[in-house]
Amino acid sequence: MTQATFDVAMLATPEIDYYADETSENWRCYCDRHGYNFVLWREAVLPDMHLIWSKIELMRRHIEQTEADWLVVVDADTTVNLPDLPLSHLVEKHPNKDFIISEDVSRRMGLPIPLCTLSVRLSRSWRPPNCGFMMIRANEFGLRFVTEWLQHGRGDCAHVADLFPREQRILWMTLFQTEAEKIAVLGPEVMRIGNNRVLDHYFTNWDGAFVLHDKRLPRNVQEPTLGQFPDG
Repeated sequence: MTQATFDVAMLATPEIDYYADETSENWRCYCDRHGYNFVLWREAVLPDMHLIWSKIELMRRHIEQTEADWLVVVDADTTVNLPDLPLSHLVEKHPNKDFIISEDVSRRMGLPIPLCTLSVRLSRSWRPPNCGFMMIRANEFGLRFVTEWLQHGRGDCAHVADLFPREQRILWMTLFQTEAEKIAVLGPEVMRIGNNRVLDHYFTNWDGAFVLHDKRLPRNVQEPTLGQFPDG
């Protein structure tokens, strides 16, 4: 069986370099270790829309030209926690899925707790998707998916496309429901931390998480040190 190939991309504009320099290096080292191509997107490409929508357009452009089987898009506040694991292990756990995405929850004692009622209501799921970690097949499906996502943001959902959480909100309202059979929502493989440090310390263990989505990083006013995670 031919081994799947992966491109990994991150959108990190210069104003967040105070933490993205280190997180992007974390991902770059991971990609070098496994032979993946790492791409750092540095600027917005859609002047008529919020910055975050540039990520969706950049995904579209990348899928059009890449030779990889999968495009993996990670937020600048994510890091690899278990660097020995290849990305293929996530694909193998979710056969016949074309879009694999992290969950929009905190996990307390292993249980998924939705981050807000809005996500549950709009996605019609107790485990809504979170766009901090996404894997999409770089084929006709992937190109159509991201193209329609952007079209929703500019078309029938334009009135809420700039309301936080923007592209995630539109995903909840549209493609997450219409393309449900092609989508897999990850569990504790991608762990969200940093929403509540006390609860994180006592009720969340991320030792086994492949990726950490650390919401402390954007709030730090000084350059963070990724090695200073508290014990899980």
